[in-house]
This record gives sequence, structure tokens and C-alpha cells, in this order.
Amino acid sequence: MLVSSTDTATCEEITNTCAVISCPTPAINGLPGRDGRDGKEGPRGEKGEIGLPGSRGTQGPPGKLGPIGPKGERGPPGERGLDGRSGIQDLDILKGQIRALDGQFRDIQATFSKLKKILLFHGGKRVGEKVFVTNGLEETFDISQITCTEAGGLLAAPRNEAENAAIQDILGLKDARKAFLGISDQHVEGIFKYLNGEKIMYSNWNLGEPNNSKDNEDCVEILDNGRWNDIPCTMPRLVICEF
Repeated sequence: MLVSSTDTATCEEITNTCAVISCPTPAINGLPGRDGRDGKEGPRGEKGEIGLPGSRGTQGPPGKLGPIGPKGERGPPGERGLDGRSGIQDLDILKGQIRALDGQFRDIQATFSKLKKILLFHGGKRVGEKVFVTNGLEETFDISQITCTEAGGLLAAPRNEAENAAIQDILGLKDARKAFLGISDQHVEGIFKYLNGEKIMYSNWNLGEPNNSKDNEDCVEILDNGRWNDIPCTMPRLVICEF
């Protein structure tokens, strides 16, 4: 048992009073204790005051198109425009232009008729609206085409018996036996066409022709008997043009 007192006494005096007396020894500081655990979350505090506004962020994407607003009020009338021409004036101008074009067309027709007469005078043959004429030269198929084109015509290509006979007559006048026709199967073998790409609608082939001999006969000649034969395009033949 431990006894404490405010009065000062010696160990001997106390021994006479108590059966057992322990005298205290000076205390020694212990090791520091471990940190304690966090306690439970306390109650939520009161709402604070509104803080200062932050800096402005970047602009976001545009939103959906909103509904069309109500129609606005009609504005004041604009200034009056310049007076336009009447429809009668425009019609008169158009009529004048038509008369001028008609006169030019008649002049062209008259010139063309004169040229036809000149061609006929020099041994040409006329069938309907066509005139066939030769320059008396013999050229290859390609050169013959160029010659007729530069003269304003085409390499002769009969489309009926009458035209075929007219070309045959020119061969007789020039003592020539053969002339090129504006017909070939250069693009597709066996399919003969006019120079404008149309398939031929009339033909007068010689017996056994066309035979594409030696796989090298893509052009067509007309003989002095009016019959046709396929030949190589590089052989020279009389040039006959049509206008």
C-alpha cells in the first residue's frame, strides 16, 4: 500500500506506522505513442459565400438551329427603276435580225448554186442535191479524204443506185478504171461504214467481195462497171468528191 502526505517525514518514521512502505523512484519517459486513427466524418458545415468569378473558358460548338422567328414588318418601297423597253420594240428588233439572217442565207444559197454549176461545167455529175466531181488525180485513201475536205466536200460515197451510176460515169469521162469511195472497215473488220461512222445502207459489191485478201483490205474502190471491191488503203485511186 502506498501512502502520500503533504507533511515531510523520513522513511524511518513512516516505517513505524505502516507495515510496508515503498519509496517511489524517479519516473522515466516512455516511447512516443503511435498516431491515432482518423475519427468519423463530422457534420457538414454551413454553405459558404459565392467565390469570385473564374476566367472565361473557350467557346463551345454552336447549338442547334432555333425555330424561325415571326415574319417582320414590310419595309418601305424602294426607288422606282428605269423605264424598260416595250415588248413591241423587242419584237421589231427580232424581226429585223431574222430578215438580215434570211438575206444572208439566200446569198449563201445563190453562191452554192453557182459553184454547183461550175462543177457541172467541168465534168461533174449531179444527183438530187449532190454534185460529184473529180480533180483528175490519183491519191491514197487518206490523201483523197484530205483533198475533198479541204475543198469543202467529202470523199464520194453513193447511198443509192443513182449516185453510184453518177460516180461510174465520171470514171468513164476520165478514162479511169477505179476510184476510192468514202467507205471503209478500218475500225471494225467486216463492218463497212461511211466516213461519219454510219453503217452503209446501200452496197454494190463485186462477186466474192469483200474478201479482205491477205487481211489487208480495209478500203473500198468502185470499178468502171459500177461494182465495188475492197483493197488496201495505200493503193492510189482516182479522187472523186461529193458536194
